[in-house]
Amino acid sequence: MIDQPIRFAVVVLTSLLVHVYASSTAYAAGGTSAHVAIIIDDLGNNLKRGEAFIHLAAPLTFAVLPHTLHAKTIARAAHEANKEVIVHLPMANLANTPIGPGGLTANLPQVEFMTALDMAIGGVPYASGVNNHTGSYLTQQHQQMGWLMTNIKARGFFFVDSRTTAKSVALEVAEQHEVFASSRDVFLDNDRSHAAIDAAFQRMIAKAKKDGTAIAIGHPYPETLRYLQTALPDLQAAGIEIVSASHLIAIRLSQHRAALAAAIAD
Repeated sequence: MIDQPIRFAVVVLTSLLVHVYASSTAYAAGGTSAHVAIIIDDLGNNLKRGEAFIHLAAPLTFAVLPHTLHAKTIARAAHEANKEVIVHLPMANLANTPIGPGGLTANLPQVEFMTALDMAIGGVPYASGVNNHTGSYLTQQHQQMGWLMTNIKARGFFFVDSRTTAKSVALEVAEQHEVFASSRDVFLDNDRSHAAIDAAFQRMIAKAKKDGTAIAIGHPYPETLRYLQTALPDLQAAGIEIVSASHLIAIRLSQHRAALAAAIAD
C-alpha cells in the first residue's frame, strides 16, 4: 500500500503533467495563448479577508502563513472552493524584520531546519506547493535552498520564488533537484493606491501577452480586493486566462520544451 505522502505526491505530479499536455494541445490548436496566475500571500491572520478573496470567481492561488490563527480554516475553505493552496513559508530576510514563529533561518542546523519545515507544511492542510514569505537572505543560500528542495521534492510539491531579491538562487537549486518551480513577475500592491495597483495589473497583462505567461502576487488588502473584483472579469475579454500557479508552471515547462525542440530542429 502507498503511504499518504507518496500518494499525494503522485497525485500532484500527475496533475502537473496533465496540465503540461493540455497546455501543449491548446497551443497547437490555437487556443488561449496568454495565461496568468495570481497568488494571494500572507493569508491566515484575518479570516474575514481570507474568505472574501476565496469568494472571488477566479482560480487564484492562496499562500497561507503557517502558525497563524486561521491558517487551517482558510486553507480548508480554499480547498473546498477548488482553489489551490500553498504554504507561504517564512524565511530570513536581509532587513532582519520579524518573520513570525517557525520561520526558517540560516543558523538552524539541518535537523532543526527540516523539523521547522515539516511543522510549517503540516500546519497548512491541502497545500501542494510552497512560496517564500520575505526570504531575501535565505533564498541566497545554496545549502538551505538545497534542504528545502529535497524536502518538497519528496512531497511532490512545486515552488514559486516570490523573488524578494535579484540574487536569489532558489530557482537554480530547484532545477538541480528537479522540482517544478518558477518565479514571481509582478507585485500587485506594494503601493496600495488604485492607480498603482492598476499599473501593476497592466504590467502583468503586458508580460502575459508578450511571453505567454505571468505570475503576480498580491496581498489580502481591502484595496486589492476591490480592484480584483472589478478587474478580473475583464481578463477573459482581453484573451487572458487565469490559472493556478501549478498550471502556469506546467505551461512554462511546456513552452521551454517546445523552444528546445524548435532549436534542435533548426
